[in-house]
Amino acid sequence: MMLKWKCKMSVEIESLDLQHRYFIGLINRIAEELDGPDKEYQARLIDELYKFTKMHFESEENYMYKIRYPHLDEHHQQHLQLLEKLHGKMGLYLTDMLDGEEIIVYLSGWFGRHLAQADQQLAEFVTKSKATLT
Repeated sequence: MMLKWKCKMSVEIESLDLQHRYFIGLINRIAEELDGPDKEYQARLIDELYKFTKMHFESEENYMYKIRYPHLDEHHQQHLQLLEKLHGKMGLYLTDMLDGEEIIVYLSGWFGRHLAQADQQLAEFVTKSKATLT
């Protein structure tokens, strides 16, 4: 299952779009490596994904704070829930209690829904804010 960046995914915030693209690339890299024999490398990639996701969420939330985004708290809660679930799934994967493909399916679904809903809501807010300033 390979994810592909599409223009409709853009939130029209260059720094966040770049991070979203990197997130997609990292998910795809992990998916490609899951069939390989090097479980340690796979675990390292999943750890990179977790750390990158955490950094991205912080960056996104800082942006929201700066622009006084009214749904920051709700968005933050969604981020916390993903990090908690991802951390749990990583632990299960590392102890051979979860197939790596399940992590990819979960992240792909979550990312698609979150980007299409919560992040697009942010994009609409930014667009409306710019329109009222001009």
